[in-house]
Amino acid sequence: MSKIAIISDIHGNLAALEAVLEKLEKENPDIWLCLGDIVGYGPYPKECIDLVRKKDCICVLGNHDAGVAGLLSIKHFRNPNQRLIELTKTLIDDDQMEWLKSLPMKIDTEIWTAVHASPIEPHKWKYLDSAFTVRKVLETIEQKICFVGHTHRPSIVSNRIGINTFRSGLKYIINPGSVGQSRDDDYRASCSIVDVHNWKYENFRIEYDNETTRTALMKLGFSRDESLRLLKF
Repeated sequence: MSKIAIISDIHGNLAALEAVLEKLEKENPDIWLCLGDIVGYGPYPKECIDLVRKKDCICVLGNHDAGVAGLLSIKHFRNPNQRLIELTKTLIDDDQMEWLKSLPMKIDTEIWTAVHASPIEPHKWKYLDSAFTVRKVLETIEQKICFVGHTHRPSIVSNRIGINTFRSGLKYIINPGSVGQSRDDDYRASCSIVDVHNWKYENFRIEYDNETTRTALMKLGFSRDESLRLLKF
């Protein structure tokens, strides 16, 4: 059980999620891990939740999931996403809502820990967006690997300056990037495979049909400009 397929920040983008799952299935992972934010920004929250659950993903709670589930105040979000989060509550069913509410903030194993934002005070949703911040966090955790999302930017950072290749003997924070709303000027979907026993890591960027996602947002009542802003296209 060493090969982990890692996805994060799907954000209701069904076309991106389907493309990512098709790619990762070819890698024959032992474990599927979702780092949260299945909903928010995109128009297909119900379908994305269903797919994540169908894959039996180990999943942690993201801040957008918390917003939809009523576990985080709507004031923490800006429009048009604030409006979409309220709409999402009507697009998912009661069982899906209860499932979102049940997601843990953090999951720990002997080898790795998984969280949406930061393993330190995860409920504060801090961004681990610099190597300096990441190394401070690595000093506090026992596990060799910490998987995080939230920044929508794929990255791998070790506890040793200048070494970001995946190798035994170091500690790492790994971010697979975002499935549904990349923020690194590469609008393809992002995901990763990590072999925690053989120390192998690979990030994938995958093309998908983003026009269907944008069109679906417009059918929900968002303008073209709003849909482009929601999806960072």
